[in-house]
Amino acid sequence: MTEIDEKVLHAVEAALNKNPKATVDELFEVAKGVNRAVESLSKRQFHARYPLQVKRKLAPRKPHRTRRAKGAPRRGRKAPSNGSVRDAVRASLLKFATDLAGAEARKDVVRVVAGIDRYVDEVLKATGTS
Repeated sequence: MTEIDEKVLHAVEAALNKNPKATVDELFEVAKGVNRAVESLSKRQFHARYPLQVKRKLAPRKPHRTRRAKGAPRRGRKAPSNGSVRDAVRASLLKFATDLAGAEARKDVVRVVAGIDRYVDEVLKATGTS
């Protein structure tokens, strides 16, 4: 693993706090002023070790999606209560077609087709015959 110079990291962080839109070239010059050993890095390596790490640290956290337990029911769209049955059935069939079109490998196609009962259940629920 590569070593990261804490002084350079703090200098890059300070420069980014002062000017969040600073370019890699500007940050590279700041870093070379702190430690001449940084000159041996390519700009790509420098960016990966210093500015990118600082930006990741300063970025606001994104909420993580919770995964659905295997076998747990999906919490998806429900048929519109004021819409027609036709629209709900159409939406279910379009969802099936979209999932089928999005399947890239043969195993994905098989998985979508094997789950046809889910789409049938949606249609039956929409028509009120489940």
